[in-house]
Amino acid sequence: MSGKAWLMVGVVGSLAALGCSLGEQVDTDAPVVGISSPKADSTVSGTVAFSAQVLDGYGVAKVEFLVDGVVVGEDLTAPYSYSWNTRAESNGPHGLRAQATDPSGNVGFASISVTVDNTRQ
Repeated sequence: MSGKAWLMVGVVGSLAALGCSLGEQVDTDAPVVGISSPKADSTVSGTVAFSAQVLDGYGVAKVEFLVDGVVVGEDLTAPYSYSWNTRAESNGPHGLRAQATDPSGNVGFASISVTVDNTRQ
């Protein structure tokens, strides 16, 4: 076998070890995420919809919803949303993050800040 043939056998073997085949695309792109609700820099109270829009050419495995870095909810199917009870949070500013994972394990996210004000509740 020529050197080129051995090289090709090595490449095919390496791809097979990774679970890939020739002609198969490998997903290396993270999902594109946007938070549609609540609006950035808004004031929220009570229970509000925490919603995300996600785009990924290979699909979405899950979307996690985080408040101040802590996962508070998860949705596995579109439309991606979580009913966030702000009464469980202190009044004041909070960071929200929607984090999407695709079937290949790539992660994309979007973050915003809101202010919780439950003084009238």
